[in-house]
Amino acid sequence: MFITNEPALFIDKILVIADLHIGITRELYESGVSIPSQVKKLVKRIHKLKKMTKAQNLVILGDLKNEVPGTSWQEMREIPEFLLLLKFKKIILIKGNHDAGIEKLLPENIKIKKSFSVGSYFLTHGHRKADTEKNIIIGHNHPHIRFRDRLGALYTEPCWVIGKFKAKKTVDLIIMPAFNELCGATLVNKDRLLGPIARKIIKPRVHLLDGTDLGALKDLKLKE
Repeated sequence: MFITNEPALFIDKILVIADLHIGITRELYESGVSIPSQVKKLVKRIHKLKKMTKAQNLVILGDLKNEVPGTSWQEMREIPEFLLLLKFKKIILIKGNHDAGIEKLLPENIKIKKSFSVGSYFLTHGHRKADTEKNIIIGHNHPHIRFRDRLGALYTEPCWVIGKFKAKKTVDLIIMPAFNELCGATLVNKDRLLGPIARKIIKPRVHLLDGTDLGALKDLKLKE
């Protein structure tokens, strides 16, 4: 299910990724940081995972686009280009809070949903409530963990946050790291988790992308 050293899941022939924020390079440019288009780089990474897992289908767990509110000229150009370059039998976009108006940018073969179920898992972006008996997978948070070494230097790493959630019954809750490395971070041992699902996580534990279990989040709080 978890793909070692990658911010991605593989469930029943489906590759699952979250939070691509295509168009964020425009936001960075306006802040004084010039970075080229990430479309081909993202497609290459996704196809590498497709080959590794032999995935047939792709689920994007929300926030395909970045601009909110509205849609930038860069998103109008890059999102159709990105989706047309992807080679999957089926692509499903679960709509995130940044995806307002995304419908007009999607090719006809792309399915858009508020949530999606596969096996024992209920997939949703994380900005809406969930009432389900299935285990829940969300994005939305871009979770990272921050470390401080003996000399006071700070290091930040993307991570998974895994715990429980009480819906119709108590289920497993998985918070995915963002697939796009440029789209910012919630420092889970410093900041508050985002959204009505993540904020109610029970007994969360933090795992690095290589699978290392760092332990309970409550024991990892960063001291100022």
